[in-house]
Amino acid sequence: MFVGLISYAQQYQWTGASGDIDFFNELNWKDTSTSEIPSNNSINPGENIEFELFISCEVSAENEIILGENGRITIINGELSGDSINGLGSIILGESSYLNLENSYPLHEGLSIIFESNKSWIRLFNVEPNTAYYYYHDNFVQENQLLSYPENLRIDNFYNNGSIIRPNQENNSFLTVFSEYNLNGEFANISTNDVHIDDSISGNLNDDISSFILKKGYMATFAENNDGSGNSKVFIATEEDIVIEELSNYLNDKISFIRVIPWNWVSKKGTAGDIQYLNNNWFYKWSNNGNSDLDREYSPMAWGKGAADDDNDIEIIKSKYKSTHVLGFNEPDDCNGQSGQYGNMCVVDTSLTYYKNLLKSGLRMVSPACRQDAVFGWLNEFNSKAIEENIRIDVIAVHWYDWGSNPQNSPNANPQDIFNRFVNYIESVHQIYGLPIWITEFNANRHRNEWVHRQFLQLALPFLEETNYIERYSFFPPTSQVANFFNSNNNFTQIGELYNEFTSTKSIPETRYVSSSNLDSESYNFEQIECNPDDEFLSINSLELDDEIIVYPNPSSSYININYDEEIWKLQIINMKGEKINIERSINGIDISFLSKGIYILNFNNRFFKFVKN
Repeated sequence: MFVGLISYAQQYQWTGASGDIDFFNELNWKDTSTSEIPSNNSINPGENIEFELFISCEVSAENEIILGENGRITIINGELSGDSINGLGSIILGESSYLNLENSYPLHEGLSIIFESNKSWIRLFNVEPNTAYYYYHDNFVQENQLLSYPENLRIDNFYNNGSIIRPNQENNSFLTVFSEYNLNGEFANISTNDVHIDDSISGNLNDDISSFILKKGYMATFAENNDGSGNSKVFIATEEDIVIEELSNYLNDKISFIRVIPWNWVSKKGTAGDIQYLNNNWFYKWSNNGNSDLDREYSPMAWGKGAADDDNDIEIIKSKYKSTHVLGFNEPDDCNGQSGQYGNMCVVDTSLTYYKNLLKSGLRMVSPACRQDAVFGWLNEFNSKAIEENIRIDVIAVHWYDWGSNPQNSPNANPQDIFNRFVNYIESVHQIYGLPIWITEFNANRHRNEWVHRQFLQLALPFLEETNYIERYSFFPPTSQVANFFNSNNNFTQIGELYNEFTSTKSIPETRYVSSSNLDSESYNFEQIECNPDDEFLSINSLELDDEIIVYPNPSSSYININYDEEIWKLQIINMKGEKINIERSINGIDISFLSKGIYILNFNNRFFKFVKN
């Protein structure tokens, strides 16, 4: 079962035989050579483990795991969740392997963590990215090389206090598309970050995609036309793989535009402007010239025509690290101010022309943010024409300053009344568009005093967090300086302290999310895939392996050979997902250098042999 994985004398494979997922239950393990169960108390919390454990499927360790110098945990097509891992051993993350730790001190700095696959991650629920980098930047290795942030290591946000650490290599693929339903037919692996259009879609699958697999931690945008317009949809595999076995008629055999990017997990609370130290993990700054940092995602905005009129602008937006959305124009409805005063952008048709260009970014699309009343007029017309021209909008952005209440004459207005108007406004917007909402600017109005702003915010923040269709928000202190976050000594004001200390929740809480848009609201049903530990180590378990013919060398990193002399009429490599790759034999043997590390099956004239690529 473990050809090529025999460097340690004592090895145990996870079986889950006891019916639970307890890491420390010896009944859930078996010796890889004898199939015997480990002796009692050989796998205990707080005691050194000096042998190798192979994990697949879902395993949980409620207490600390300690790996001695000879201790090793190898995860293959599985997930280990627990408190913390201590000691000086090593953790190997193979194909589709994930390590999730809850403790605020989850990893010993002496551990060696080896990524053998790019389809893997370490999720630290209670360590922010900057802290994770500070303590653990020397722990991560791939192909005998120390990984370095940001060149070949990503450290993404995981909501309010966490982080996700994973390799950041070029030309990776986390999306596999198939020409037929049920993951059948021809297939192609789609590389990350690049935009794939028309004939550049691998495998000659332009307009010939009917099903796909998207690995968790990634977002895929599909569109009918090569500029991102037409029938289009965004799929986000936030915390679980998305497997679509049958695309609906909306996209089936119509895809000519694909972009896959890493997902970044943010909470709802952000800032309008590049403002630090407010316990948020996203911001925007009315431009496309900002950058994400370790602890915050930057959301670029095409403020006006000048940021969306040519492909250079699109390339700037596409290049932004961590960015998953692009914000549309800033108050284009205002012909006398903001973006609307330049280049006839206050004319709906003009704005729509430039907004369409933003589809080329392959990001999730946020609408232009209009002045308060224009969301019911100008933006409604913009959306209607966008639908006519098949231009996708995924999120509605709004501004709100309570201008309809005569704020100039009510500096001491009742905060409850202001809050009620705010809620009514947001609910009205949602009733019209039926899409998620970002409130990118809001306050109780610059004519109101500090007390009113503070009381209003105390009412508004819980509402924003509890309302599921509100994805993000950013309080914008009034330009009158009456409700700033910081005082003249750069210390928190009461409002700043309130905003900083308010704990924000997940922007998108679903573990798998199919984004609705103004063009389409259809959803997909997701099935829970059953996991069998033996199958995960060799998922092609229905094949009868031929032990009369030898594959050598095994394992190998470059070429393999077979000791059988007959005419070759079929030669395929099959991976652990059952995907088939037709290959040819060369003078040097069978080239496997292009494969990721892992276990594979060689089909030679319908004789099947297992080999390991190292």
